[in-house]
Amino acid sequence: MTDKNDFGRIVFEHNGALGDMLAAWPAAFSLCAHFRTVSHFFRTRPGHAPFFAALGAAPCPPLLCRELDALYGAPRWPGSLADTLVVRPGLFRRPDIPDDPRFLFLSGVVPGRFDPPSALYREALAARGIPWRDDWLAVFRDRFGGRTPSAGMGKPGPPAVLLFPGAGHVKKTWPMDNFLRLAGMLAKSGLEPIFVLGPAEVERGVDVGPWPRRVPDSLEELMALLRPAWAVLGADCGPMHLAGLLGVPGVSVFGPTSPRQWAPEGMAVVTADMPCSPCVQVTSGDFAPGCPVSPPCLTGVSVERVHEALKKSGLPPRTPPGENHFPRTP
Repeated sequence: MTDKNDFGRIVFEHNGALGDMLAAWPAAFSLCAHFRTVSHFFRTRPGHAPFFAALGAAPCPPLLCRELDALYGAPRWPGSLADTLVVRPGLFRRPDIPDDPRFLFLSGVVPGRFDPPSALYREALAARGIPWRDDWLAVFRDRFGGRTPSAGMGKPGPPAVLLFPGAGHVKKTWPMDNFLRLAGMLAKSGLEPIFVLGPAEVERGVDVGPWPRRVPDSLEELMALLRPAWAVLGADCGPMHLAGLLGVPGVSVFGPTSPRQWAPEGMAVVTADMPCSPCVQVTSGDFAPGCPVSPPCLTGVSVERVHEALKKSGLPPRTPPGENHFPRTP
């Protein structure tokens, strides 16, 4: 290498959850755009692969994966990776990898700062002389499709509002009873509430009552559900971040985490405005140990406030009497 940015190939590694991966996508895009003439590889969860393949990056081959694994605890940078820049977005713990300019750790969380991860990633890239692409959101929507709202999710019927009752941690979830009450209010307004469940909610046996539910098998199926939706509602969770990036309006209910740090792109946010919130920057392990599930900062958010915020976010006007009775999809 002749300087700190002279590489023959770049590997972008990210094995985190959906929301964290989406926060890191603009950094991956900026790297690919800046280093146009080198080979790009990605190493990520299989379900997240399409997001990096769309940047022209290739899956990390087995031999390269083994070389990357050997970095952990290594005393020095190996010769087999001499021309390789390894980029690892994370939260705040740098992995035990040799201190070398060929390893770029992008810290998405700085203790005491509630800046969004994308802002911190941007700072880290700038420190290496790598410019941030401000057009990343337009490019994301161009490559993955933007919002295409339609009544009945493309079928005859009322406009659909997707409800996401799950989150990566149970202490980030709004009470299920509130979701069910809100579903009833939406239906009375001539809308169709549809619950969207992930594997964790299915495993827990989440009961959505009489309302239709969807369980997408892949992120492609999830995006196909999101694009025609009229609005979305959920907690601080990955599907809400994906909805925001696709341009779907909606409302996120926040409790122990900071909206300034983690709010989905373009979403309205409702909180209980409690002085103890936010109380955590990273929601792994046990946090807020003295609080129940759901904590007061979430139970304190009323259904009426969320419904009003949804109406302001772009719901269609109330359907005239006599026209709001639509068959529900089981």
